[in-house]
Amino acid sequence: MTKLIFCLAPLAAMAAAPLSAQADPTPEQVEAATRYALPHLFEGFRATCGDTLSADGYLATEGDRLQTKLSDGADAYWPRAKTAMINLASQRGGEASSELDMFASLPDESLQPLVDGLVFALVATELKTEQCGSVERALALLDPMPVENIAGLIGFMFEMVQNDKDASAEDSKAMEERQ
Repeated sequence: MTKLIFCLAPLAAMAAAPLSAQADPTPEQVEAATRYALPHLFEGFRATCGDTLSADGYLATEGDRLQTKLSDGADAYWPRAKTAMINLASQRGGEASSELDMFASLPDESLQPLVDGLVFALVATELKTEQCGSVERALALLDPMPVENIAGLIGFMFEMVQNDKDASAEDSKAMEERQ
């Protein structure tokens, strides 16, 4: 579940260091980053899975329409997605700080295509062809929802996973203190 959420919220994942070394991204940050990234995630999915799925399946019959649906309005989320990415990356510190300063100083017209390409590449390299059918099914189930609700659902799932991690960490700490 966590891997799916980070795959669907790649701006958070790109900047994520080990969770113990940084504060977790907020659901709102995940939601904004996801909403911005959805069209690029879908493009990566199409590039990876287009040739492996049925010629009369969901991707083949609805892919162009869904691409348009995901793309409409996504650019409006860029400022919040960029802020979330920079905030997450800034928590890494160390050598990453100079790289972060360089990226943060780039104008949006330079940084945005770079991030778009990274999101596309993340999906294209991380998604296994064996997963294509499951992702296609998930997309068919999510498609009737407004895009903002899809991003919100992903933010909610992220929050639930984080709450579970926090509870597990507290349980582990309490057990250590008792010993």
